[in-house]
Amino acid sequence: MLTSWTKLHYLIQSKRKSFPLEPGQFWSFYGGKVNLPLYYCRIQKITLTQEFEQGAVVKLHVNKLKATPSPENVIQWADKNMPVGCGTFLVMGSFVLLTPDNVSHQIVPHTSTSGSEYTILPKNGEVWAVYRSWTHRLNVFDLEMNHLDYDIVEVLDDAFDYKVLALEAVFIDSEDEEKKTVFRAAERRHPGCDDEDGSEVIFTIPKSKMLRFSHQIPATRITKEIQGALNEVFEVDRRALPESLNVRPLSKGSKRRLGKDSFF
Repeated sequence: MLTSWTKLHYLIQSKRKSFPLEPGQFWSFYGGKVNLPLYYCRIQKITLTQEFEQGAVVKLHVNKLKATPSPENVIQWADKNMPVGCGTFLVMGSFVLLTPDNVSHQIVPHTSTSGSEYTILPKNGEVWAVYRSWTHRLNVFDLEMNHLDYDIVEVLDDAFDYKVLALEAVFIDSEDEEKKTVFRAAERRHPGCDDEDGSEVIFTIPKSKMLRFSHQIPATRITKEIQGALNEVFEVDRRALPESLNVRPLSKGSKRRLGKDSFF
């Protein structure tokens, strides 16, 4: 039974809280064996069905986006099946069905004059996962087996190349007295960082290597008191964090500064 749009819209809002889903929107969605938001889609329509004595089921009818060949000055993946996190995309004709739980965050791409191409690039203030030791020879097998390492970064400048700030995970006490993971500016780089990056926490990713950006991580900038000092940190959607990240909480009573050894 298909309900009215008013009831449907209300249900979607209740599921997505402050992020209502509507036809025509572009969203990142989870997929693949790693179940990360590596893919993009455009919502064509939304339906709500309810069978006898069962709960309502929201279905998103979406068109997936497919990356177009990158400009010659951008290094291409050797494995053509590797997901493309940023670049220019076309809307595919075939439909797939998703649920609200499958989508991660809304995307606002730059639309071409013809209206047929959509460009998605890292923007200032966004938080992204980037491949730590990047080479165009990274492949889907290593991705699916969680053999790839990542850095979490904030984009500081996207005017020419991408100036980014490395972030590190720290643990803070939440209101329910449990440890909560947030990300803040790193004190130092991971020892396994790419040699071309240098050792500073602020480094540059050339636009020729834009495929190093794996996927955006939904994040909210907040201010939290950590060991008596106010810190600007990011609350992130943990579901969007790669499984290979290793965040370790401090031992109780430790007076060491948070973040000293919180490499991931």
